[in-house]
Amino acid sequence: NPNLKSFDVQHCPIRHDAFCLLMVALINRDSPLGSIALTGCYLDNEAVKVFASSFKDNPKMTPKKISLACNYFSDIGYYFLSEVIGNDECKLEEISLIGNDCGLTGIRSIVSAAAGREIPLKKIEYPTDCMADTPDQLQEFVEFYSAFPAFVPNCTQFYCGNFEVSRDALHALGNMLAKRSSPICALHFNVSSIESDGIVTFLRTFLENHIATPNSIRIGGYSIRRVSVGDLHVVLGPLLQSCLCSLESLTLSAIGQISDNEMIHITSSLDGNTTLERLDIYDRIPSACVVDRLTSLLCDETTIMSTYNSNHTLNNLGRHMTDPKLCSYLELNKKTPDKGLVATAKVIKVHFAHNFQLGNFDSMKSPVLAQVVSFVNQGFHVWNEAFNVERDLESEGGEEKEVANNNLTVNFLMVRNIPAF
Repeated sequence: NPNLKSFDVQHCPIRHDAFCLLMVALINRDSPLGSIALTGCYLDNEAVKVFASSFKDNPKMTPKKISLACNYFSDIGYYFLSEVIGNDECKLEEISLIGNDCGLTGIRSIVSAAAGREIPLKKIEYPTDCMADTPDQLQEFVEFYSAFPAFVPNCTQFYCGNFEVSRDALHALGNMLAKRSSPICALHFNVSSIESDGIVTFLRTFLENHIATPNSIRIGGYSIRRVSVGDLHVVLGPLLQSCLCSLESLTLSAIGQISDNEMIHITSSLDGNTTLERLDIYDRIPSACVVDRLTSLLCDETTIMSTYNSNHTLNNLGRHMTDPKLCSYLELNKKTPDKGLVATAKVIKVHFAHNFQLGNFDSMKSPVLAQVVSFVNQGFHVWNEAFNVERDLESEGGEEKEVANNNLTVNFLMVRNIPAF
């Protein structure tokens, strides 16, 4: 069929003899297909060998896009494909190999081939997990990607076996990521244990090179030894305060020894931060002083301007932060994307909700007064929308009945204060 532009088969097992016939048909065409996708077709190493050999012998028939995702080939299959990827006569632009059983050997073969091309691939996808059972395997992985920083997967997960990750290993990992021209999206590091100052060493790398900071960092495991307040805060504080930092989520699991003073110091670093949404480093029920400091961070009630300039981005502090008032501010930050509206809602709720007197604005000119009324009404509306407090459902006699709750609407407050004029 000369009009066929692409060939796409998904989740359909293909026998080896049928696959060989299929490849003959795809090669013996007048012009190459634009794309070939064989997703979830149970292709093994032998099938991939046939696939790669067909295009190796006929490079001009190579499609621009290839997807062999979610099949059953391993490192040897990746080696066969590397002979196609590294051939500049093949007009390949994009290839997806995710969902296959691949180790560092397979990744090494295709990355080395892609890096050696005169015309770079536009897109290459492959498994993002690093499985390391020994410190030597982790070191080998980091050293390899240090030579090819541009090919570090965008969402990288490191799974380390039952060994302690040293400070030097984390430092080498940070330096590897710092060589990239743009940050990866997420870095998840699952380990059994980390040296006491390993986390500080790792975070300091991003402090020295903000452009490499991922959007999400998660370091977790069975045991992360105590980090002192001086060490962690000295590096984490400036990192969170920097306008160049793009960090949106920071999770340091199993650090149950962080003291109240440490948490307060770290919280102070978030004054003015507009990117961090999740901070999960406190692995126990917080004390009253920690709750008060976090609540003040999210909504400083001292003055209208301090409330307006509070943190309106942070919306997740982990499962142990259960104080109702603190959670209400976290929920407001989470549910309202427009941070200007979040600030408005907090100002109105804190400074106008309890004793709102329109008479205070009597001297204002009409246009200004109208803006004040609009500002106040908008603040109440955002708050009510976020928490669904305008109407409540109560059950009476087996039937649900809609009843008004105890929250006074802004319209009622305005009507109540009309005599002030």
